[in-house]
Amino acid sequence: MEGFADTLNGLRIVLGGMQTMPLEITQREVNGVYLLALKGRLVLGDESSGLLTTVDNLLASGATRMVINLEQVNYVDSAGLGALIEMHRKTKAKGGGLKLCYLRPNLKQALEMAKLLPIFETCPSETAAVASF
Repeated sequence: MEGFADTLNGLRIVLGGMQTMPLEITQREVNGVYLLALKGRLVLGDESSGLLTTVDNLLASGATRMVINLEQVNYVDSAGLGALIEMHRKTKAKGGGLKLCYLRPNLKQALEMAKLLPIFETCPSETAAVASF
């Protein structure tokens, strides 16, 4: 099930099936930086593929500076980690940058254990991430 609804300052996209908590993506732009606030589970299926599609569409439109806000992501599986890696790779290939902010301790630990944390630039907040571009 996919749903789209306008929100103040951006676009809200809901991805996922009825049986699981969907991944909500709220997109907005600040000073040429696209902020994607995620809420829910970043897992195999519509959630991770939908996030990749959102990033692909932004890259196709010329956007190359993105911040992924993970504050309200309560679970990430290996496909979700793969989606983060793929988004980073695609953004970098276009000469841009992808930054993660508000990493929860469990996600930070998973990235550290998989030796993936060093490939991402992380920031404590959206404001800090936008300012770092």
